Amino acid sequence: MKKRWLWSGVILCLIFPLFMGPFWVQTSRYDDVLVSHQSRDAALVLGAALWDSQPSPALTERLQMALYLYNKGQVQWIICSGGIGDDGISEAKGMKRYLVDRGVPPKDLLLEEESTNTEENLRYSKKLLKPNGIQNIYLVTHDYHMYRALALARNTGIPAEPAPVHSQVLFSPYYKARECLSIIKYYLTK
Repeated sequence: MKKRWLWSGVILCLIFPLFMGPFWVQTSRYDDVLVSHQSRDAALVLGAALWDSQPSPALTERLQMALYLYNKGQVQWIICSGGIGDDGISEAKGMKRYLVDRGVPPKDLLLEEESTNTEENLRYSKKLLKPNGIQNIYLVTHDYHMYRALALARNTGIPAEPAPVHSQVLFSPYYKARECLSIIKYYLTK
């Protein structure tokens, strides 16, 4: 009996990486990609959590990328996308506060405050594009998340260019493994 469990464990350890490998490649596709120098109408920042009503370290990294694009004049608008979490305010409002504190005029910020996941971030943010004359965007999220986020943007009809964030605060193998499971779910439900 013990021998069968041992062999089952060995086989599982060999098969699991083979199964997950293609998904790991997708989560790693944007690891070395830098943001382009072309102008887009807006940067769409996908939410990543607030801590005590302040952007989490991961969300701060995303906001820093949006600030970079805005300050270089590559985007006119920043779309902050994220609904209400445990802090009682929306991620979008927390992002707005952060960006205004760093010199972005409120008139250049658009808020999407209903979403609870990536698919909703994009679907609800799309409603802000046409009324504001936005035809194309930079999609701002972490590199491991970019493959699926861009696929969802395409499905939603949003012309998006990647602006991947290369994290200094997240343990990438953990988040890539989680994202592999999200990609599998995406393929199974699309």
